Amino acid sequence: MQTSEILLWVLYAVIVLGLGWFLFRQIQKYRAMGSETLAPPSLAHQKPLRVIKGKTGLQSDILQEGTGEGAKNLDELTVHYVAKLPNGEQVDSSYRRGYPITFKLGTGKVIIGWDQALKGAKVGERRVVTCPSAMAYGSKGKTLVPKNSDIIFEIEVLSIN
Repeated sequence: MQTSEILLWVLYAVIVLGLGWFLFRQIQKYRAMGSETLAPPSLAHQKPLRVIKGKTGLQSDILQEGTGEGAKNLDELTVHYVAKLPNGEQVDSSYRRGYPITFKLGTGKVIIGWDQALKGAKVGERRVVTCPSAMAYGSKGKTLVPKNSDIIFEIEVLSIN
């Protein structure tokens, strides 16, 4: 073997070991986050401070009041959420993914139930939003949401811009 081939093999080994070490450290950091980061406490058992019911069956139970001005159409909201079926089965969670969702209210970037239920929400507010099927994923369903299923969202408003 020539010296240049040996150097290439050494470089290759260093890169592979470095990548392995990096991935090992990332896994350790992820595990060190703790379960509170990955699974927020359920809000379902809390008694709401206020309930807002719509004619369509959409319902917002406000569990913790927020501060500041309420959200309006075209405001950019950042929220954390957990989505559950009526039987309690969790089907989605921004906490589990490790980052919140950001969207413009009233622009159709999220389900219609969110666009309507989060109008007036304030920073720091926590809500349980019950969306009838027609205001959620309807007859199409979604990966873990069966067709024509109502869905319950536990939502925490982090910011409004």
